[in-house]
Amino acid sequence: MFNDYMHSVFRKNGPTHAIVEPSGGDTKTIYTIEPENIKTMLYTSFSDYHRSRNMPNALDPVMGQGVFTSNGKAWAHSRSLVKAQFSTQRVRNVAKIEPYVQNIFKEVGSIGKDGWTEPLEILLTFNRFTLDSATEFMFGTSAESHQVAMKEKEIFTAKKKKRGFRAKYQLVMTDFGTAFDIALDYVALRLKLGRLWFLADGFWFRIACYKVKSYADNYIREAVAHADEAAKRAERKEKRAAARDVDTEAVDLDDRRYGLISELVGSYPDRVALRNQVMQLLVAGRDTTAATLTWSFILLEAHPTEFNRLRSNIIEHFGTESNPSRAVTFENLKSCAYLQWVISEVIRLYPTGPLNARKASVNTVLPVGGGVDGKSPVAVKAGTTVAYNTYLLHRREELWGEGSWDFKPERWEGRKTGWEYIPFHGGPQTCLGQQHASTEMAYVLSRMLQRYDRISSSTRTTNFENGVRTILVPKHTVLFQFHLPNGKAHSESIE
Repeated sequence: MFNDYMHSVFRKNGPTHAIVEPSGGDTKTIYTIEPENIKTMLYTSFSDYHRSRNMPNALDPVMGQGVFTSNGKAWAHSRSLVKAQFSTQRVRNVAKIEPYVQNIFKEVGSIGKDGWTEPLEILLTFNRFTLDSATEFMFGTSAESHQVAMKEKEIFTAKKKKRGFRAKYQLVMTDFGTAFDIALDYVALRLKLGRLWFLADGFWFRIACYKVKSYADNYIREAVAHADEAAKRAERKEKRAAARDVDTEAVDLDDRRYGLISELVGSYPDRVALRNQVMQLLVAGRDTTAATLTWSFILLEAHPTEFNRLRSNIIEHFGTESNPSRAVTFENLKSCAYLQWVISEVIRLYPTGPLNARKASVNTVLPVGGGVDGKSPVAVKAGTTVAYNTYLLHRREELWGEGSWDFKPERWEGRKTGWEYIPFHGGPQTCLGQQHASTEMAYVLSRMLQRYDRISSSTRTTNFENGVRTILVPKHTVLFQFHLPNGKAHSESIE
């Protein structure tokens, strides 16, 4: 695995080292897992570095230029417009997540006589959950990928045949979720290819990109038309009120029925720019949460003591699904300490972005890594790539103590972190959706452990082998079964 290889490289060469071109002798890339160096790049000397231009090229057919691919003034403008939309009020509204948790329960399926479900590929299930939740957040309407998946399963199980070209084409053109997955598979390959990103292309990639963009454009057109009509109504109302000498300060211009795009319409007269911004947020919101939920269950299944403690903690706070004691609200989730420790520990061990990099825009300096003892500054020439490995940073024994590679949620009791813990990056480019993602993960874990008292994975021996898509995910299929304590699901959802 790549991260195992990188671990051996860092052990051999130290926490900051460089790869030098054999021919010219110039430094090609500096690798670091030193918190002070990462702080310098992302915060102290932020303006000295920029994102690689290979990434925007690789992502362009799907999401164009936006907050995650731009630099300088363009990035600052995009972030300032988007930041206000991730308000605490939006994050607190966890009730909107519940219908999509119910979809997870439907996919988990019926319970056998022994109380166990059939094996389920949980990464796919969580991908559909986060896609449906994220599309409602962005567009005001869910992509309903769960319903499409269930229908497809029924059709192809009944016909007992594989999906041919015509059927696949129809599915891509009618199901946003399928098109989205195909597009991101190509994007992952384009990112791996680096400067050769253009080699990853083809018919299915272009068709998938067309469907994804068309889906977003449709909702943007509706949101624009709605906002224009709302503005006209407000103008007419204001004129009528002025004629009667009535105060009109509280005129409602928009009922926000189209989700986040309703908030951004006025700031983006260029509809392509608006679509690019929304698509970048959608990609970030879908894959990262789904992957972290999958890693959470992998770790909990392998550590039954921690699983039982977490479930006991959740039941203590909220009760079981059949006998709830408190509502699963934003505030109550925050007060569930062990749940928060588990999430922090999962993200520490499996950060969704395991390897990141910046390029020096000017001649600059990193504070440590030079000299015989590695404590002297390091000169960084303009154009040099500086890569930082979050996966290994989060596992350094010098920073995290003995057992730094082990799953120990209790290590978070009373712990305050600095730049040794950057699952959501840091500095001006700190992830805007970190609170939203953490809340969504906490809600799903709570609801699932309210219902199921045991979990089992037939793929345990391969679950921990990691691969990289656009983010860090399990390399192989992850199958899980869930057990109901009394063999019977509660018929009503908790609101």
